[in-house]
Amino acid sequence: MTATTETTRPGSAFLQGVRVLDVTGALAGPYCTTILSDLGANVLKIEPITGDRMRARRMGPDRKPVPFDLTHRDKGSLAVDMKSPAGADIVCSLARRSDVLVENFRAGAMRRLGLGYEDLRPACPDLVYCSISGFGQFGPMRDAKGIDLIAQAYSGLLSVTGTTDGRLAKAGFPVSDVGTGMWAAIGVLAALLRARAGGGGAYIDVALADSVAAWSLWEVADYVATGVEPAPLGTAHRLAAPYEAFTCSDGATLVLGAVDRAWEALCTVLELDLRDDSRFATEYERFLHRAPLAEIIQARFATAPRDHWMSALRSAGVPCGPVNSIGDILTDEQFAARGLFVHDEERFAQPTIVNTPIVADGAPRARGRAPAVGADTIAILTELGYDDKRIADLVEEGVVAVHDAGENATGAVRLGTEAAPAAGRGAEAQA
Repeated sequence: MTATTETTRPGSAFLQGVRVLDVTGALAGPYCTTILSDLGANVLKIEPITGDRMRARRMGPDRKPVPFDLTHRDKGSLAVDMKSPAGADIVCSLARRSDVLVENFRAGAMRRLGLGYEDLRPACPDLVYCSISGFGQFGPMRDAKGIDLIAQAYSGLLSVTGTTDGRLAKAGFPVSDVGTGMWAAIGVLAALLRARAGGGGAYIDVALADSVAAWSLWEVADYVATGVEPAPLGTAHRLAAPYEAFTCSDGATLVLGAVDRAWEALCTVLELDLRDDSRFATEYERFLHRAPLAEIIQARFATAPRDHWMSALRSAGVPCGPVNSIGDILTDEQFAARGLFVHDEERFAQPTIVNTPIVADGAPRARGRAPAVGADTIAILTELGYDDKRIADLVEEGVVAVHDAGENATGAVRLGTEAAPAAGRGAEAQA
């Protein structure tokens, strides 16, 4: 598709006019398409006629579908049974009008529906098709089920995360899901560049296990250099010291990262006479003797509150920062200035939305609510050429579902060749 003047006009959304078919569930796939949506793409979610399973995961006293609302904001919704021939035909027709298709079923599932990349490629030569799975589309683990915790364990992350006494701990955030969504978005964007340059479509294969294992840079370097299996270090760094968390007199925790150029400043602030101690003479020596060094520094930090130390350390140019809670980050002035958390219950189904962390001209970021189940079914089928009777028949047959005669439909999803407003902008959410 040739880019339009609106698409390339300075200040317009980066992905304006790009049409994305979102055939995903859970977190990794939806997070990928949310990134694309926040960058301006027109995203249409394909979900079962009973609704995405994440809609059932409700939180808080109001029992709102929080996970779904956070990862499907600003999208349209077509509720269709893809396992039925008529439903598969609808998705196939939509693929022909789309630039990108993202799916995260188990390996081979889309192909069994006749909706795999090779099935669609003859009619969609420029389609960027992205498959997200636990272990990828080939290899001995291809058919194994993959979830966040399994990916953290299989990738080696779990073996190096935890306390120094050997107690393991998973990452507090679902890093394999979110990280895989990011890798998938990067792959899609790169493939779109090639497709727009006339190089044709592409098949992107992204796996949860690969995504986390690819972050093992420090640990792989350590193992290759020493031959010793890296072990959990608590908050300490694998190659530098002092570089970890310390508790202050008020119980608050401070993270310190004092590389070589900040060492003398750290000693001055802490009033520690360590410059002539041979154990700490060089960055490498400090790393080798990081345990006794941490004990000395911890004893000093325990003599004053965290804010006192942070102020003094920052003034001296020593990297440091607080260990914030989730409640802390939601009210933090820095994040507020960056617009990372959007507190606006009028525009969104939830009082707080976590924004895509890309701040740039052309990146609109989060703007609208998640759609109701089937909010755009009628509009999409009408655009595909289905008349009212045929749509009614498909509803009766259980092939598609619509939402309250379109009362809350967005009316904004357009998958034709022209540039269009992004799907779901201003859509009402179903509580």
